[in-house]
Amino acid sequence: MTVMLEKGFNYLLYEEKARITYEIVSELAKSGSPVLCITTVFPKKLRKMYPLENAEILWLSDSGSDPKTLKPTRLDFEITRSITNFFKNNEGAVVFLDGFEYLLSENGFDKARRFIKRINDTASITDGTFIICVNKDAIPKEDLITLSKDFDIVKDASELMEKSESAGGPQVKSHAPEPSPPEQTYTSQSSSPRPVPMSPLSIEKAMESAPTMPTGAGLPLEIEDIYLIHRNAGILLQRKTWRDKDVIDPDLVAGMFQGVLNFVNESFASGERSKFSRMDIKGYIILVYDSDLVSLAIVFAGEGEDVLYRSIHKIRTIMQETAESIEKAYRKDLEDYKGDVSVFKGTRKYLDYLALAIYDAMSAKPGEEVDIGPIMPEAEVQPEVVEAPIVTEAEDYMSKASMAARSGRYQEALKYFDEALRIQPNNLKALFNKAVMLQMLGRHAEAIKYYDEYLKINPYDPEAWSNKGMALRRMGRVDEAIRCYEKGIDLNPEDATLWSNKGIALRSMGRVDEAIKCYDRALEIDPNDAGIWSNKGVALQSVGRLEEAIKCYDRALEIDPHRRVPLQNREIALRQLRQRGLR
Repeated sequence: MTVMLEKGFNYLLYEEKARITYEIVSELAKSGSPVLCITTVFPKKLRKMYPLENAEILWLSDSGSDPKTLKPTRLDFEITRSITNFFKNNEGAVVFLDGFEYLLSENGFDKARRFIKRINDTASITDGTFIICVNKDAIPKEDLITLSKDFDIVKDASELMEKSESAGGPQVKSHAPEPSPPEQTYTSQSSSPRPVPMSPLSIEKAMESAPTMPTGAGLPLEIEDIYLIHRNAGILLQRKTWRDKDVIDPDLVAGMFQGVLNFVNESFASGERSKFSRMDIKGYIILVYDSDLVSLAIVFAGEGEDVLYRSIHKIRTIMQETAESIEKAYRKDLEDYKGDVSVFKGTRKYLDYLALAIYDAMSAKPGEEVDIGPIMPEAEVQPEVVEAPIVTEAEDYMSKASMAARSGRYQEALKYFDEALRIQPNNLKALFNKAVMLQMLGRHAEAIKYYDEYLKINPYDPEAWSNKGMALRRMGRVDEAIRCYEKGIDLNPEDATLWSNKGIALRSMGRVDEAIKCYDRALEIDPNDAGIWSNKGVALQSVGRLEEAIKCYDRALEIDPHRRVPLQNREIALRQLRQRGLR
C-alpha cells in the first residue's frame, strides 16, 4: 500500500472507523517518521491490528492508571503536553489523534476546539504533521464546519488512498523543524506541568480559517504578496506570495515589484522618511513601511478599502513591529550585507506571522481591540553559530544532567548544566533546568538569577514566569511574584495553574477575596484539579467560611481520595465547626 500524504500539514480526515487512516499512519511509521498515536483502542490490541511497532501509543481512557494512559478530561495538561513534547522532541513528527469524539463528549466543543487550535499551531511551528479522524455523522454539522476551518487539508480518508493507487511508494515530504524549546521539568506541589505558549498559525492555515472580511461589492480584500527589501542595497531579500500559480501573470508581478522597488529606492536616495506609504499599481493597493534597514511592502487585491481604512492604524503598528523584529534578529547580516540573500531565508516565518496579524486586524469589529501579540518571538532567540563537535559536547552534558536529575542527584546535575553553559552560554534548556534544580534545592535566589537569564532570551514562556513567581514568593517577595504570574497569564490566560498560583500569593497577603476569584477562574478552566479545589478551601477556611471550605475539600477528595492536605484541613474545619456548636 502506498500513501500520497505530504508531511508538514494538519489533516482532518473523515472516516467512520479510522481503518484507512490507521493504514496511512502505519505507512508513515514504516517509512521512518516518528509517530505518536493517541487512541481509544487498547494499545496491545491496536498493535495486533496494524503494523505500528515503530510508533508510540498512548491510550485515551478514564480507567487506566498506567503512565501511557491519558484521561480525556486532562485536555489542557497531560494530553496537550504529551503531543507538544512529541512534536518538539522529534524531527518530522506525525501525531494521529483517534478519539476526538470522546474528547468532545468529555470537554464540550469550545474547549475541544481550543485544544485542536493549540495543537495545530504547535504542528505548524515545528513543521510536524497532525492528523485527526472523525465520523461525520457523530458531530453536529455546524460544529464540523467550524472545526474544518482550523485544518490545512480536509477530506475523506479514502481520497488519500485513491490517489496513492498510481504512486510508486510513500510520498512523504519532510521539513526541518524549529529549535526545540526547553523541557518542562518543574512544578510546585500546587501546580501541574503546563504547556508552553503556542506561536501563531502558519499562513496557509490562516488563509482558510480567517473569517470572511466585510467588504463592499466584489471580492474580499486579500493579501497577494509581501516583499522584504534591503533599504540600502535596494535588493529583494524575501518574497512571500499567495497567488494562484495557475493564473499568475509574470509580467504583472514583475512590473508591480519593480514599481515597489523604485519607490523604496527613491525614498531612500532622497532621504525622505515618511515611514508608512500607500501605492496603487494596476488595481492593487500596496502599503509600504520603511524602517532603518528594511522595507516591507504588502500587496492587497479586492474591493474592501473600507476594511483597510478602518484598520489602517493597526496595520501600520503590525508592519512596524515586524520590521523591528526582523532588524533585531538580522541586524549584523543587514548591516554587513554582501549580496547573499540566503542568510535571510528564516524571514519567511516573519512574513507568515505578519499576514496572519493583518488578517486578525482587518477582521475585527469596528472599535474592537486586537491583541496582535509578539510578531515573532524567535526574534529574541538568535541561534548560536558553533561547530558541530561543540554542540555534541554540550548535548552530552545535557544528557548526563538529565540522568542525574532523574536519579535525584541534583548537585551532580548542576555541575553538568554548568559545563553545558560553559560551552553554550545561551543554551535555553540548560538555563531553565539549572534554575529548576536550584529551586528544588531551596536555593531560590540563585534560581531567580537563571530564570532571569532565560527570560532575557525567551520572555514568551509562561512556565518560566510561573516558576520564577514561586521562587519569589518563597523568598517573601510576593508583590514581584504576583507580577510574574500576571505576565504568565497575559501569555496564556487559559492556564489554570497560573491563576491558582496567583491566588496562593494573594491569599498570603490577606487579599482573600481576590484570591478566591483567581481560584474560581482556574476552576472554570479546569474543574477537575484537586489541588485548586484544596487551595480554594484553604482561602475560605482562613476567613471562617467553613461550610464552603468543607465543600471544596470534599470536591478535592472526590477527585483524588488520597490527597492528604484537603483531608487534614477538612478535619480541622469540622473541629472548628463543632467548637462553634454548628455541628
